[in-house]
Amino acid sequence: MRVIPTVYTSQDGPIFSGKSFGAASNISGEAVFTTSLVGYPESLTDPSYRGQILVFTQPLIGNYGIPSAARDEHGLFRYFESPNLQAAGVVVADVAEQYSHWTAVKSLGEWCAEEGVPAVSGVDTRAIVTYLREQGSSLARITIGEEYDADQDEAFVDPEQINLVRKVSTKAPFHVSSATGDYHVAVIDCGVV
Repeated sequence: MRVIPTVYTSQDGPIFSGKSFGAASNISGEAVFTTSLVGYPESLTDPSYRGQILVFTQPLIGNYGIPSAARDEHGLFRYFESPNLQAAGVVVADVAEQYSHWTAVKSLGEWCAEEGVPAVSGVDTRAIVTYLREQGSSLARITIGEEYDADQDEAFVDPEQINLVRKVSTKAPFHVSSATGDYHVAVIDCGVV
């Protein structure tokens, strides 16, 4: 596997060099972190992370791969929170290039590349999380194959200027059936995830 240098930059904050393992595209968004020990496919498909760069505190991510998009008897995803990867970017300390799990059909890197999501490994996620905890959320960038350029700081995209609820909300009504249910529940999606 060819190593592609990648830079993670926090606006007005630290800069980290690593290597790309996802899509070869540059992005910016709000950097947030998760302390979850398991469930990275669920986290990455969670619509609440739409437009955000998700930093994982767990040192190794990707060791059990990505499962299929199988659905259960109600038509809901078994292993995902939505049909697509929602995070704008992924930041990990170390990524497992080989995975092992009976439900896995691809690696985290393959999935990110297919979904068009850049990802960077080999960075100090502890330092990023410390910065985010001290400063609060921060705009950040993932730049693939380039060195950091301070002039690009003006190019940071602020997801708060985008109507993300519109992007992740249900576009049409749908029905979830249950063979045992005697009740009917209506949910009006105003950002329900």
